Amino acid sequence: MKKTISFLALAAVTAMAATAQQAVVKEAERAYKGGKEAAEVVKIITPAFSDPTTAQAAQTYFIPGAASYKEYDHLLGLKQFNKLPENGDKKMGQLLIQGFDYFTKAFPLDSIPDAKGKVKPKYSKEMVNTIVGHFADYTNAGADLWNAKDYEGAYRCWDIFCSIREIPAAVKALKANNAMQPDTVFGEIAFNQALAAWQCNKLPEALAAFGNAKKLGYNKKGLYDYAIAVATQLKNDDVVLAYAEEAIPLYGKEAPMYISQVANYYLQNKQLDKAFSVINDAIALAPNNSQYYVVQGVLYENSESTPDAKAKAKESYKKAMEIDPKNAQAIYYYGRQLCEEAFALGDTAPTKQDEYTAYFNEKIKPLFLQAADILEEAYNLNPDNTDVLKYLENVYYNLNDDAKLNDVKKRMTY
Repeated sequence: MKKTISFLALAAVTAMAATAQQAVVKEAERAYKGGKEAAEVVKIITPAFSDPTTAQAAQTYFIPGAASYKEYDHLLGLKQFNKLPENGDKKMGQLLIQGFDYFTKAFPLDSIPDAKGKVKPKYSKEMVNTIVGHFADYTNAGADLWNAKDYEGAYRCWDIFCSIREIPAAVKALKANNAMQPDTVFGEIAFNQALAAWQCNKLPEALAAFGNAKKLGYNKKGLYDYAIAVATQLKNDDVVLAYAEEAIPLYGKEAPMYISQVANYYLQNKQLDKAFSVINDAIALAPNNSQYYVVQGVLYENSESTPDAKAKAKESYKKAMEIDPKNAQAIYYYGRQLCEEAFALGDTAPTKQDEYTAYFNEKIKPLFLQAADILEEAYNLNPDNTDVLKYLENVYYNLNDDAKLNDVKKRMTY
């Protein structure tokens, strides 16, 4: 008898708990239908999220989701009459995100077969219609959250917008209402989504969104630049290569950096033949592109198998300077080569003082004097390049020019 009583008591307690949680759901439903704020509805229904008797019910998540969209609509009405409270735009975006997230939890639970094995969705149609009705709102909310510097929220809004095209029922409804957007619009929003992800340091997500934008037809130059920057931060050299190679035929003429990135990839992987092939082909197509000769010079500097590699590097930098007298990188590299040439001559100079003096004045000094003028020009064009000053310090030291040496040291302290 005692066991029977205990069993019955346990069953009664379980039934009471179930009834209590169902009461919570009903209370939340009344609050939602009564126009309470979504935050209050969520607070009421939260215990039902973790209780086994209600946690697997679609209604448990439909209610707070519907409350979120309802409050959004209320705020939207206020906005149209310029009566939106402070930070209202930000709250509207957060409500759209919250509503979608709760509906996402409710959808699969609304498709569970009943005792007879039949699926009888109760909320899915309404949820789809609600999401479709707010389809365009996600783009606007993303922009508002971006302006509020809530980049995480902007990312989510634009991510939801793009994900709606993956919901068959939503796509069907949008097409029926002639509201479905072309892939180009989704591509642009995916690009914005990628930028938002980058702003909040979600680098893998940013790279994925850039890829999605490209797949959807977005191929503006900024996509390649930003995607390459993110891939570089992730140290994903293969992705850098892929984007750079794809960008070359589109924007290579106006942005030599793509050629540089491809050549650098092959250089780092010790595939100099491929690197030279890339840059030589680029020069053949655009012989007046100064930066291409800079890249060619760098490749020569790193080549051990090419005869007279250092001399060829110097000629490449000189050619780059002739094409663009304001190319600070080319000018610096050319001046550096002059210094290195002078240093190499110093290593083989005679050891006797009188012979060394004659050798220095005849062969080494002219190189240092030329290097000084070149490097000063490089510094004037790009004062942020402190490596220039290091070479100038060495040059003036070797020329015994104390005044200019002291001037360089002063510049190095700033």
